[in-house]
Amino acid sequence: MDKIYPAVREGDVIVLASPLYYWNMSGQLRTAVDRLFALEEGDGKILRGHGKASALLMAAEGHGFEDVLLYYNHLMEHLKWENLGHVLAGGNGDIGDIEGKPEISAAYELGKSIT
Repeated sequence: MDKIYPAVREGDVIVLASPLYYWNMSGQLRTAVDRLFALEEGDGKILRGHGKASALLMAAEGHGFEDVLLYYNHLMEHLKWENLGHVLAGGNGDIGDIEGKPEISAAYELGKSIT
C-alpha cells in the first residue's frame, strides 16, 4: 500500500482493472480498495471528492457483472469521484477469445477520453 497510497493521493484518474472472480473484483484489488479507507478517515478524508475520477475495466470467462457494477457505482457515489464509465468483457474463457470483440475498441475509446 505504500506504493498505492501516494499514487491515489496524487492521481486525478484511478483506473480499476480486474478479472471477475465470484461476481466481484479480484481479492487483491478488493483488498487494496478496502485499505483506501485509511486515506478517507485517517488523512482527513483526502479521498472524497477533490476532483478525482475513475473507470472500471473487467474481463471474465462468463458474464454476471451486475453485482460488481453495483458495488463500483456505490463506491463512486460514496467517494464523490466522477464515474468515467466501465468496460466489461465477458465470454473470454480461452486465450485470444477477446480478439475482435467490441469491448477492445470500447476500452480504447474510454482511455482516449481520459485527458
